[in-house]
Amino acid sequence: MSSGKERVKTQRLFSTFPGGSPGFGLLILRVGLGLTILYGGVNYLSESGDSAFLSWILGFLIIAAAVFLLIGFLTPLIALIALAGGILSLADERQLVVVEIYAVILAAAIALLGPGAFSLDARLFGRREIVIPKDKKQG
Repeated sequence: MSSGKERVKTQRLFSTFPGGSPGFGLLILRVGLGLTILYGGVNYLSESGDSAFLSWILGFLIIAAAVFLLIGFLTPLIALIALAGGILSLADERQLVVVEIYAVILAAAIALLGPGAFSLDARLFGRREIVIPKDKKQG
């Protein structure tokens, strides 16, 4: 028989996709980070101009990550990628940029909290209702 402590540890591994005001708060966090990354991706593409093909691919990948965050698809994974990219960007800069610090903090929060109920992840991977039919023999 398992103890209550084991159940608590297991429950923390999975997102519960909260709805209501907590879910709306997670939506606001996702939109804030998604728009920040989207702006950065568009800015990256506009600055790269006619440079290397890899710069264009990177710019479009940044924009795709922003769209995934906005719709809430693969949210924890995309948030971890955004967190790593933000940390690398901060390490590369000579001065700390407030927007990058903001993006790193939001990415960490989203990676830890999950996407919330108002996301594509909740529709695809959320709780399911299992209906067990009555046994005909017990009638």
